[in-house]
Amino acid sequence: MKVLLLSLGGGGGNILRSLKALFERDLQVTESVGPAYAERLRHAVATRFLDTNEFSLSDIPPEERLLIGAGTTRRLGSRHNPEVARAALEESKTEVDALLQQYSAVILIGTGGKGTGAGTIFPVAQMARAQRKLVVPIFVRPSFERHEVEKRRYDHALKVIAQFDAAQLRLMEILNDRGYTDGDPLPQFVVWERMNLPIARGLRGLLYVLEDLSQVDPSDLSALFAGPGRLRLGFSEIDPPAGQDPTDAQIDAAVRECWANPYDAFDRAAGTSLVCIQGHWSNVVDARIKGRLSALVSRGAADSPYNPLYARAVQTPRPWGITALFAEDTGTHAPLEIAWNVEARVGSPATVPVSTVPPQAAAVTPLQAAVVSAQPPVPESREAPAFGSFWELALAVNRGDATALALAGNGTDGGVPIDATELRKLLGTVWFRSVFPRLSRSWRDRLFEVVTERVPFQNHLIRVGRHSVPLSEITYSQLNDIVTRTDVPDPVRMDMQVLLAVGRLWGDEALRHCQFAGAAPAPPSKFGGLLQGWRA
Repeated sequence: MKVLLLSLGGGGGNILRSLKALFERDLQVTESVGPAYAERLRHAVATRFLDTNEFSLSDIPPEERLLIGAGTTRRLGSRHNPEVARAALEESKTEVDALLQQYSAVILIGTGGKGTGAGTIFPVAQMARAQRKLVVPIFVRPSFERHEVEKRRYDHALKVIAQFDAAQLRLMEILNDRGYTDGDPLPQFVVWERMNLPIARGLRGLLYVLEDLSQVDPSDLSALFAGPGRLRLGFSEIDPPAGQDPTDAQIDAAVRECWANPYDAFDRAAGTSLVCIQGHWSNVVDARIKGRLSALVSRGAADSPYNPLYARAVQTPRPWGITALFAEDTGTHAPLEIAWNVEARVGSPATVPVSTVPPQAAAVTPLQAAVVSAQPPVPESREAPAFGSFWELALAVNRGDATALALAGNGTDGGVPIDATELRKLLGTVWFRSVFPRLSRSWRDRLFEVVTERVPFQNHLIRVGRHSVPLSEITYSQLNDIVTRTDVPDPVRMDMQVLLAVGRLWGDEALRHCQFAGAAPAPPSKFGGLLQGWRA
């Protein structure tokens, strides 16, 4: 998928310069070990610097400059006036619209200290959403208390933030106030750079997820960014010696640093979030990272709304670590409608995405047919839609298709088959939570029948306190506690997460009706347990 990094004004440009330097270093390292992968990254991620001041763009390659409002500003800037910047954007709206059209995800970076960033970040975000793009807006709120700006400019920055909230666009709000420390006074440019670097390093890890949608279900991303509230970007390095796993101390320090970002406005508990792990180490380390981060973010609460999506960026060059995009829990919201344009991975960079091929075009090649699209097949006839599976129906309900909603809400099944394997996968996705309430009672009963009769779970032995308990005997509240607090192997965790979804949707008692494959393995004898402890 193609990602656009677009800075708005001089302050956003400084942050993007830091990110661009990190990404170019990655490309140089990757070029030496995987030229094809490096070329794919180079093609997928683009940087553009939007400004009203031609002189601010003098050190930027010509192809990356986007000067707006030349007639409005005479190329001399917005005179620190957001309204002039907005007028400049209106003058160049056609050019900006054309740029946004080329990308599926747009990361906007602006500051509220002067004019261009404050005047353009919200209208550009609106333009991108009107095109059904995934938008990640990053806005730096200037400090009034520390005399970075006078009161009227500070008040305008607050109005920009209020516009995002009113439009229910999630925002990453950076607070410059938190960069100042009375006990350690530093020059202003040093403070700003210290705050810019975590943003750049966090965005670097996020790029490896957005560029490769095979790591995360696009529908889950659509749910993550839906609704109002703040985003928090966390990053921490883990740098073990070559060929070795990181130590427990390194993992603990990295998890704490990833969560404790002091600069972001983030007041509520974390809900659906994205965690990207980078590094060549064992799956045991991955499990420890996930478990400890989950325990820290949820604070051990069994009813925590924290719901992490996991991605593994195995080809990321050093420095390795954890990148996390946390979203405030602001309730349940309909997933965003996003036009995912997934490009073929084989052939020249100019390969045309399948989603752009018109219906009247020539037959689709086998390569194009293999490209994964986040949108379900569109029925040929609105009068006689064909949902070949419940998965297709659920996706259509998720995007608000009127025909699918009508079918989901009535008492008939329309001949739609339910595949047990697909249903198990659906239960593990975030976006299915918003689909389930739209299903009629008969649909829910039919799904429950499939879950309890055709979705088996391995009857793992789970350590609860000092005892080993079969998974079939563990309660819903115990599952919540174990998933958030205990390091368990990924296959066991996956079974537990699906069971949690069953309990969440049909109630705690539903777990007693689930089928468990095979008898639970016998717990070790007391003598065997002593030997096991002695061997450890």
